[in-house]
Amino acid sequence: MKHSKSSLYAGAMLAVAALAYASTPARADLVKLVYGNVTSMTLSQAPMVAAKALGYFKEEGLDVELMGFKGTGTLIPQMLAKRIDIGYPNPDTLIISRDAGKEKLPLKFFYNMTRSSGWEFAVLEDSPIKTMADLNGKTVGVGAMSFGNVPITRAQFKELKVNATLVPVGVGSAAFLALTEKRIDALNLFDAQHATLETQGTKIRRLEQLPRYEALFSNGFVAHEDMIRDKPQLLAGFGRAIAKATLFCEMNREACVKMFWKEYPNDKPSGDEAKVLADGVKVFSARFDKMLAFPKGEEPRKWGSYDKQIWQDFAEALYEGGQLSTKNVDVDACYTNAFTQKFSEFDAAKVIAQAKSFKD
Repeated sequence: MKHSKSSLYAGAMLAVAALAYASTPARADLVKLVYGNVTSMTLSQAPMVAAKALGYFKEEGLDVELMGFKGTGTLIPQMLAKRIDIGYPNPDTLIISRDAGKEKLPLKFFYNMTRSSGWEFAVLEDSPIKTMADLNGKTVGVGAMSFGNVPITRAQFKELKVNATLVPVGVGSAAFLALTEKRIDALNLFDAQHATLETQGTKIRRLEQLPRYEALFSNGFVAHEDMIRDKPQLLAGFGRAIAKATLFCEMNREACVKMFWKEYPNDKPSGDEAKVLADGVKVFSARFDKMLAFPKGEEPRKWGSYDKQIWQDFAEALYEGGQLSTKNVDVDACYTNAFTQKFSEFDAAKVIAQAKSFKD
């Protein structure tokens, strides 16, 4: 049988394509992991999106689906049912579950992501309030009385001997109006909220908190104890991808913000491109800077590592805030540093060079 040149060429191309396909890991070879955030995906989650967009998860053999939830109370049951593999809650829920008489949650933190407190106290720039002590007798707005920062705020006030009234004001424009219209004296919301208020033209000041409260870490990555025992390599790979993405974002924040907006275009504000990007970087950095709050002089960085003393400080603050019956809870059962070395096993110089030369 005679073959035309075109059919021979097509056959050769198909053979080459088949060989290339066989030598490239198929998507089916990737392990599917489902990640759950405690809120909808916001700019503070840009490193997660970057890890996906830059192929860092794929390099670890992972296909990670990103999902948003409405609060820790919605996320945790999904993790207990093992429908969500990795979550991003605050630590207080796990600590409280270790209290006497409580049902222990079989979850454990394995990566310290937000390394210092995401909660702040903000006042208008012209406010006479200069320090936390000046909040005595004042009114402080919080998102809701059920927010995780409330017990910590009460504990800090107790230590400072501050008698302030906490008022639920919500988040976003409702909270901002409460402050700008001076119906409250200060806002006690999370970092990105205050940064958003600033991008809208309101000048504010952040009050310096007691060091041990400012050092309390916030959200981190948590997994079921069964997964930590049975699939440690997946968690090590996930954390390593996140460490690389965090370093990339540190070197090129604008690129990470743009990657997030490409994945979630409805979250990108309209307006002048340069201002929108600058504002986006400001809001992103409000939380991201706390992801870089490593101990001074720590070199190389211990990506994802936890400090036991800060866990103990957290438990004490929850006790002082009325959330625990004793401050002597077993915080060791809440976290593991078993993967810390694995998280750092990548070429940092290569990631930095990629970030500096990146073109979106």
